[in-house]
Amino acid sequence: MRSTLFFIPHQIAGFPLFGFGLLLALLVISGVVWLAWSLTKKHATQDLLAALPVWLVAAAIVTFVLPNVEMVLPSGEPIGLPIRGYGVLVLLGLVAGIGITGIRGQQLGIALDTIIGLGFWMMLGGIVGARLFYVTQKWSEFDQATLLEKLVGVLKLTEGGLVIYGGVLGGLVAATAFCMRHNMKFLATADLIAPGFLLGLALGRIGCLLHGCCFGGICTANLPTIQFPEGSGPYNAQLASGQLLGVSLKGKYSPPGEISAVRSGSLAAEAQFRPGQQMSELQLGSSGEAPISPASPQPLRVDAMVDGQRATFMPSELPDWSLPVHPSQIYACVNALLLCLLVWHVQPLPRRDGVAFSIAILLYALSRFLLEGIRSDEGGQLGTPFTIAQLVAIGSGLAAMIALLGIYKLPPGRSWEWPRSISSTEESN
Repeated sequence: MRSTLFFIPHQIAGFPLFGFGLLLALLVISGVVWLAWSLTKKHATQDLLAALPVWLVAAAIVTFVLPNVEMVLPSGEPIGLPIRGYGVLVLLGLVAGIGITGIRGQQLGIALDTIIGLGFWMMLGGIVGARLFYVTQKWSEFDQATLLEKLVGVLKLTEGGLVIYGGVLGGLVAATAFCMRHNMKFLATADLIAPGFLLGLALGRIGCLLHGCCFGGICTANLPTIQFPEGSGPYNAQLASGQLLGVSLKGKYSPPGEISAVRSGSLAAEAQFRPGQQMSELQLGSSGEAPISPASPQPLRVDAMVDGQRATFMPSELPDWSLPVHPSQIYACVNALLLCLLVWHVQPLPRRDGVAFSIAILLYALSRFLLEGIRSDEGGQLGTPFTIAQLVAIGSGLAAMIALLGIYKLPPGRSWEWPRSISSTEESN
């Protein structure tokens, strides 16, 4: 796990980099140079106007977003923009997804500029949709924040908090609008983008591994496992449940509840916790100790109330690593890669548009439903034992099956001439 890869400094040579600073000046100069070059090449006015939103979005991000996501010291002094492993992998996933979609698009005779434009708008729609889904799902975490703090929290995309199903919905909305404007068939376009979406998802899951989100449950079987360091999501979740202390509760995941077992040699055993006692509360709080570096997590203390007696565990007493958990992020990455390869080879085979995309959604829904069984970062929702992801997987799987039935009632025919294989395409050239 490596949540923060490095920092971009707050200022260079005494000048601020973000906001109304050096980066905005560089962006304006680049925009003027690009405009002058485009005019000398006599590019169409329509093409220039189509690129304008890209420049405006970039300027808005540099001016208003980046200053609010800089890391600051307790004194309030900004120290720079942390480059998170999660954000970098999501960006690489977007680039890789657009890349393989561009390769397939060239085989079909689709201009690369069209693929890049489609990818850009789907990227924006996907990020907005994924973040809105997450914020809606976790809105209770923002209850105590001020309006400004809520806005800043919503915009902190590099620290995780993107839900894939929200990204799919947002991306599809953007793709639909793009297809309508450019007179492209939606089902054919959906087939085209399916492998790229899955490849981007695979790389994004490595970002989840670096960030420590989407983690698996504790693994006691003879299976592959992974451990996360102090301050990570799995570590803090195990602390909050008492599991890292060595406590298991009867029929419950977290306090309050009756202690059913105490692991031998654990902190709970040293504190003389015993089965049958009541753990009425277990709270994580600041220890008052300074973190090792600005990028390091705040050291935590744990206060447990057992049979009316309080026990406190300081950071120096707590383990350095979490208990072994299922490497769910790696499983999800491998799953997405295998689905990407499968759908890539399935793309040319059907006689109707939309089949490859529907198969991708159906298989992903099935595999995601099963993978949720080894994750422990989210409990059952809406009075069911199923997580939100599992409920959405059920709905999207059923929707994909209904779509397949509807597609096969349409007459055969595809919008583009799909190559049966890359090698056959090269031979025909």
